[in-house]
Amino acid sequence: MKIREYLLKLEDNLMTGGGRWVADFTESFWELPVGDTAFDMLILGNTRPRGFLLSRFFSWIVLPNYPVACFAYSDDPDLKRLSPSLKAIAEYREKEEMPWAWLVIVNEGPFSRRAQALVEKNDTKEIGIALVDLASQEITASKSFIGRRVARIAKRFK
Repeated sequence: MKIREYLLKLEDNLMTGGGRWVADFTESFWELPVGDTAFDMLILGNTRPRGFLLSRFFSWIVLPNYPVACFAYSDDPDLKRLSPSLKAIAEYREKEEMPWAWLVIVNEGPFSRRAQALVEKNDTKEIGIALVDLASQEITASKSFIGRRVARIAKRFK
């Protein structure tokens, strides 16, 4: 599977309700610069799900409506762009008052051991990170709750 094909499937899955237990994604942008970093894809949504009349009314009363995002970029097996990307995401989150975001990094080959260890040790609660190796279909994710959730979403496209 190629990177573009994978990202299209990820976008389609999130936009059609694949992440609905976490958030409802409604907008997507391709090749979007955020700060000094260019992301291949950005998908935006919120935590209040859509539904029929009764479920929509219930969610309106009970659930908070926070904006959320899924960022994606590719071709960085050594994660040289990780630090600037996380900084750009943190600034975007602060500006948009987002409680959390996902970052999916896709590569057509293996990530370095250092890159995998860096992501696995990342305990940032606000940003879940997933490394997707399309060649081996291996996914490495951060250990936070948000990281485990993005790993579940990313595994659907093996």
